Amino acid sequence: MNLGFRIALFSLIILFNACSTLRLKPANFAWPVESVLQADENGIITNERYSLSFNTAGVFYEEFKDSAGYKNTEIRLLRNTNGYYFLTAMNFKNVYVFEIDDGDLVLENKILVDANGLENPALNQREAFVELISGEIKLFLTKDGIHMDEDKK
Repeated sequence: MNLGFRIALFSLIILFNACSTLRLKPANFAWPVESVLQADENGIITNERYSLSFNTAGVFYEEFKDSAGYKNTEIRLLRNTNGYYFLTAMNFKNVYVFEIDDGDLVLENKILVDANGLENPALNQREAFVELISGEIKLFLTKDGIHMDEDKK
């Protein structure tokens, strides 16, 4: 090989290495148990264990058309293995799935789980799913919705 070809090849290798994105995997973002949080007088919930805080008024407006509905309500929050946040509360009809984007939580999906509203919801981390239990309801959720696998019913 001539010197010019070697320099060009070396330059291409360095260029491709500089453009590649460092990826650390596997990574697991799951929280071992749900967080049960109470909003403050401004609708902000804070989870000190995971250094997370955000305003809940928007999700209560989405659910009840009442941005002050967070008062005296326990919010159930769990982060799954892929880093999505699952949020619900008593009397919610939906589980809200959020992802992080530039310092905000952005709605990824709104999953209808009980048209009458949840009685006493609990979120549990399962290997590939988030389990929702409320009264007689037991569902396995992903960011895309309710998982309908026969062996998970």
